[in-house]
Amino acid sequence: MTNTWHNQDPLQLTEDEWLPLLQNPSIVNVDGRKILAYVFSQPNHQSSATEIGQALGGVPQQQVTAWNRRIAKQVYKRLGKEPPLNMNGGYRFWNAVFDGEADGEFNDKGYFIWRLRPTVAAALKRSGIV
Repeated sequence: MTNTWHNQDPLQLTEDEWLPLLQNPSIVNVDGRKILAYVFSQPNHQSSATEIGQALGGVPQQQVTAWNRRIAKQVYKRLGKEPPLNMNGGYRFWNAVFDGEADGEFNDKGYFIWRLRPTVAAALKRSGIV
């Protein structure tokens, strides 16, 4: 089965539209800022949830995923939009801020790679978060 979600930005937001969302502490709290700042600092603005958690002092991958999901839920709520559905019929939140790495979904350790969307990375650079 082909992963049809690669490079399909569900929100289609510009850098200028992302900027106030990223700067809003009710959308991106302290934990969210840590995730975004860490991934921004990595080569190609990408990392895995497991590696993010390790870099943040041993935070479990599930918690990192929950923090990312929280950001996405708040963004969708603020914009009054519905997230896309995943293959199981539930909502797919993880890729509001991130995309997968289409050329190598998993790194050499077997971890799924999250890559910041270019408009998010550009907005982060302006936001004061990074």
